[in-house]
Amino acid sequence: MRKILLPLAFACLAAVACNNQASRNAQDTLSGEDTGMTKDMAQDVNKETFENDSVRGATNNISKAAEDGLYEVKLLSDGQAKTTNAAIKKMAAHMLKAHEKLNKELAELTAKKGITIPTVLEDSKIRDIQQITDKTGTDFDKAFVDELVDKHEKAINLFENTANDATDPDIKQLFTKAIPELKEHLTMAKKEQEKLKK
Repeated sequence: MRKILLPLAFACLAAVACNNQASRNAQDTLSGEDTGMTKDMAQDVNKETFENDSVRGATNNISKAAEDGLYEVKLLSDGQAKTTNAAIKKMAAHMLKAHEKLNKELAELTAKKGITIPTVLEDSKIRDIQQITDKTGTDFDKAFVDELVDKHEKAINLFENTANDATDPDIKQLFTKAIPELKEHLTMAKKEQEKLKK
């Protein structure tokens, strides 16, 4: 979805939510409240809200982390349902539980700080997942695990940068706390990736 200027964001919010409804399911939302807010829209709101605030520097990373969290939950949920590989199914279930918990913690923190985060995935992100889930058998397992490796490598980098740069102690704490588990997930995914190469 193209970036919307802030003055139009709220006026268009209901229409955006309706337009995206067909491609949305329960796994697409970060919290119970679905506002139809995408990452670009959230970043526009934060740019105005935190214009002179110390939190502003972290808000783009936070909204990106929230979008990635939405993506991970949908990918893992769809992947767990699709795969017939017992080890990959077990790994996906473990990661899904952890990412749902992290998403909830991030939503609670940002609500406390008044930071706007996305609540839905953009259609392009949903299509990216669909391209993976359209595959079958071993081809699916390889594509799914490869995506988990890629996304966790990027997530670790994002969380480390956010933790290092954050001036707000609560933000620093949440992002720092999440890093070891993200690294554990990466190790798990790489292990399955190697098994699929044999």
